[in-house]
Amino acid sequence: MVFDFVIDNVAVIVTIVYASYIIYRQEVSGAALPTNDLITAVLAVLGLLAVSQLLERYRKLGSIEKTNQHILSLLENQLAERPSALAFFEASSSLETLIRSSSTIDLCGLTMTTTLNKQASNLLERLEQGASVRLLIADPDSSALQMSTLRTFDPINKDYFRHKLTASLQDIELIEQRWTDIRKRNPKNGGAFTVRLLGFAPSFSVFAFNAAQSNGHTLVEIYAHRKAFVTPPVFELTAARDGDWYRYFTSQFEQMWEGAKEQGGS
Repeated sequence: MVFDFVIDNVAVIVTIVYASYIIYRQEVSGAALPTNDLITAVLAVLGLLAVSQLLERYRKLGSIEKTNQHILSLLENQLAERPSALAFFEASSSLETLIRSSSTIDLCGLTMTTTLNKQASNLLERLEQGASVRLLIADPDSSALQMSTLRTFDPINKDYFRHKLTASLQDIELIEQRWTDIRKRNPKNGGAFTVRLLGFAPSFSVFAFNAAQSNGHTLVEIYAHRKAFVTPPVFELTAARDGDWYRYFTSQFEQMWEGAKEQGGS
């Protein structure tokens, strides 16, 4: 322990010993140093003090680096463990925030009635600012509604889904009309609004924002069978964090989009 103390503070100890020797020469022994030698000695003491400060700073930086490495190791061990499902099925970004901050917006769901009703004004605002919006919902003339009804095990739900889909198509028609007005006022607007219809009921919704960019986000909601949870399971993926799984779900949207029927839009 004493040895470690000496090693850690060698520069300070040497400075104290040398300064004590100079003081002894000047004040006690009577063998005072000439002025030039005294100035040299003082400068030497100052130099030793500077060296001791540098060594102390280096030692502190080394200690900080070791602490950071320890913390990083702990974090890596924590991240390597399986995350809690409660933490995973929780989107940290709000849908409104993502819509209002994105230049490309891809929304896919069975009916998306609530989303379109609440976010129509935000979608129009983004279109007016030149964003590209693609909507993908179920085709009312396909078997999608019947598939969704079978999934809930309740035959009366077919009318429920049909009413919701009708409301969504009305909201889409309203957006298209206002989008047409926007383009008339500003023909140079670079935005795009396109709608396609799926011939089947998707097993999950995909909301992708800036999908091809490094800051891309994707929200995925898993559709339930029979009775749903009060809050459906939703998880959020980002291009920067989630790699292959992020690309998987964004490509799922693209594959459904390519196989869907075109309807209106521009």
